[in-house]
Amino acid sequence: MKNLLAALLVVFSFACTDKSAEEAAKLKEETFKIHDEVMPISMNLEDLKTEVMKKAETDTTLKKTALEISLALDKAYNDMETWMPKLGEAGDMKDGEEKVKALTALKVEGEQLKQSTLDAKKKAEEFLK
Repeated sequence: MKNLLAALLVVFSFACTDKSAEEAAKLKEETFKIHDEVMPISMNLEDLKTEVMKKAETDTTLKKTALEISLALDKAYNDMETWMPKLGEAGDMKDGEEKVKALTALKVEGEQLKQSTLDAKKKAEEFLK
């Protein structure tokens, strides 16, 4: 009986590990996809900021709006710079529930980051029209 119970625990343990590994792999792929979508946009935020501030130099009535947009662009860029190392750390974690939890949280954070980056970019582009 003890051997049967031990065998069942081992089988159950492997089943959970496999499920966690599969879920972690799927989440890692989805989260890195977000990274790959946001990164090229993020790399251009500094150029957008420069253009926005240049436009405000020629028209002082635009300065307040330009500063607000500049702050949004800075925040989007800095958020990406903060998020990326956490993503790398989670990707390197040993497969398991902890990794699934970390990647789930990073996916949510990544979606929010993506949206704030797109919003900041859109405000800048509209301002530059």
